[in-house]
Parts: sequence; C-alpha cells; structure tokens
Amino acid sequence: MNRTRIHLGLRTVKTALAVTLALAAAELTHSTMPIFSAIGAISAMSRTLGDALTACLTQLAGCVCGCVVGFLFLTLFPNMGPARIGVGIVLVILLGIRLKIHFAIPLSCIVFVCICLNENGGPLFYAASRFLDTSLGLIIALAVNMLIKPYNNREQIGNLITHVVQAFPDYLHDRVLLGHYPDLTPLRRGLKKLDEELQLYERQTFPNRKCRQQVAVYLRGCQQLAVRMFDELNALCLMDSPGAPDEEAVKRLEKIGISDENTLKIPESGRREEDIVLDYHLKNLLDAYGYLSEMNAASTAEILEDQTAGEK
Repeated sequence: MNRTRIHLGLRTVKTALAVTLALAAAELTHSTMPIFSAIGAISAMSRTLGDALTACLTQLAGCVCGCVVGFLFLTLFPNMGPARIGVGIVLVILLGIRLKIHFAIPLSCIVFVCICLNENGGPLFYAASRFLDTSLGLIIALAVNMLIKPYNNREQIGNLITHVVQAFPDYLHDRVLLGHYPDLTPLRRGLKKLDEELQLYERQTFPNRKCRQQVAVYLRGCQQLAVRMFDELNALCLMDSPGAPDEEAVKRLEKIGISDENTLKIPESGRREEDIVLDYHLKNLLDAYGYLSEMNAASTAEILEDQTAGEK
C-alpha cells in the first residue's frame, strides 16, 4: 500500500506562528474582528522576504481601497442594501485593477462588505479599525519571516549546478563517443529549475543584501555557462551526421573521462565538413564546461565553509 508522505515545511510553521501571534495581539488590542489580523498574517507569509514585503504593501493598498470605498458608500447611503453593495464591489474591483493590486482585490472586497454591513460605531472608526487589524497581522508576519531563518536556497542552486556539471560527460559520451543523439529534455528541465531558483535568490534581500547581490551575479554567470553548454550540445544533436573530433578534442575529452580507442577514431582521409562543425561546437562546449567546473568548485567550497562556520 502506497503511503503519501506529508512534509511539514518551515513556511508552514512560520505561518501558523504568525497567525497565533497576530490573534494574540488582536486580543490585547481588544479588536472586534481579529479575523482581519489573521488574514493579514496569512497574506504576508511568502517564500522570500522580498515577496513578503511586496505582499504586505499590496495588501495594505487593498485594505485602504476597501476601507475608503466602504466609508464613502456607508456615508452616502446609510441604509445599504444588497444591490448597492454589489455596485460597490464592482467599483472596488475596478479600482484594484486600476491600481494594479490584483492580488489584494479579494481582501478589498471583504473589507468593503464588512464595513457596509457594520452596525456598531461610525463608518470612519470602523474602517480605521479594520485597517489597523490587517496592518497588525501583516507587520507580525513580516517580522516572523525576517527573524526566523529567512529563506535561503543558495545550497539548492549549488546542487542544481553540480548536477548539470556531472551530467554533461554522459551526454558527451553518448553523442561524441557513440554517435547517438541523447534526449535533452531532462537537462532542459534542470536548467529551467535552476533559472527559477535563481530568480528566487535574487529577490532575497535579508540579511546582507549587498553580499547576496554579489553572489547572485556569480551564480548567474554559472547559469549562463550552463545554458551555453546546453546550446552547444543541442547544436551537436541537430547535426545530420555525427562527425568525428580532431586530435585536440580527443585529448580534452580524455581529461574528463571520455575515451575509448576502439570507438573514438580520427578519420585518416582528412577533415570533413561535419567534423569541422562538430569540433567548433565541441570546443565551445568544453571551454564552458571547464569554466563552469572551476566556478562550481569554488562556490561549493564556499557553501561548505559557511555551513561549517554556522555549526561552530
């Protein structure tokens, strides 16, 4: 019987903690609707601190939008009916689209409806209370995200780059040594995943933003070398004829463990057009491979050094 493993991630724990603290803070401030503090805490718990900050600003803008429209409607139309609330929802949505805060439009609508249905206190006080409740949850979630082990996927990026470096000799073995045309789909997916993780890393701003930016530039250089290697390998796989490497290419292949004297033979009848094309792409690929191997080794050593320092 197959059993599904449930992974309890750190972001799940941080979200639960942020909601707990937000509800406790709402209770201390005697909030009449602590649910808005909880909503704010949930909305701000994004994967990276940069995303969390963006979510906070967006949700605050949405909350203001709902509060303002709700206050105006309740002031102009004290006896709100379903039809007028529906018209107000349309205005809230259009305003949210205009302000480009699409992610916060649901919260804007919720705040608007709550204000319109309010029966306790004046509209201005109620609108201000809902804004403060939501702001409280957003601030608490942002603090939790910032102070409790901020997201850092540098090690995962390093592992992806290492995987690419380790995979290429096998691809070259199949293409150059055996004359086969390997399926590059897994490699293409790995490079896409690498780019996605790099985008996440580039949005991480805490701690030491300047240092992270420098590391991000370095890792982007590694990624560009990996893409260059893929492009050259893809070009080799698009050739109509496999071609044969020259003596220099053979020696370079031997250095990375690709050698078979019974299979890898240099034609005695001179260089053919397909051989020249293969040598061109192979040289570019091996150059990029050498640079990437060196850069990845340095990056891996730095990660291990940081981990050792952290354990101490």
